Amino acid sequence: MPLGRFSAFARRYTAIAGGLTLGGRYLVGDTFTQMVIERVDRKDYSPRRSVCFMVFGSIMGAGPMTWWFARFLPTCYTSLPRWPAIVARSLTDCWTLMPFFYFPIFYQVKEAVHWDGVMPMQKIPVVAWEKYKTGFFSDLKSTTQVCFPMNMILFSSVPDHVRVPAMSVLGFVWVLSLSMRRGKQQTLEEIDGAKHATGELIAAGGASSDSS
Repeated sequence: MPLGRFSAFARRYTAIAGGLTLGGRYLVGDTFTQMVIERVDRKDYSPRRSVCFMVFGSIMGAGPMTWWFARFLPTCYTSLPRWPAIVARSLTDCWTLMPFFYFPIFYQVKEAVHWDGVMPMQKIPVVAWEKYKTGFFSDLKSTTQVCFPMNMILFSSVPDHVRVPAMSVLGFVWVLSLSMRRGKQQTLEEIDGAKHATGELIAAGGASSDSS
């Protein structure tokens, strides 16, 4: 079966599987954002933007996310009973990696990808940092609301080696459901504020809630 083959592949090449799936999620997510949510014409579609987010997702998925979800967090809180340990791992992701690692990098990448040449390039890190600080608490709230229940599923029901691929799928399902419930601009804002993630959980593009 395809899922069984993929699981075997992910067990052997966990980082590659994480990079491929999270990168693919960002590629499809940004294409969906541009074509469906932003409703750009085909001639105005930016493949550069989608590819940039794909590269970002691939690097995050193959490196930090695989280490975090498949290697590090499963070894934490092992002295606790099963469900308290799952809750602790889920909250640790929401309140450490996401606000202090993922979002600072994501804002920098987003500003660079959306740079239109009007603002001096050297101001990109400054603007990104200001948006990150302004949206910190709203992003933290969105991350907790969205990623905590997703993490509970990931840590309770998904094997370590396919946790990042599963996170990629769950994150895209969130993007689809969000886009069908909310208006265009608010959807774009909330997509970036909500991640993943993850995680992650986030369609690339737009501005975080309260920070645009």
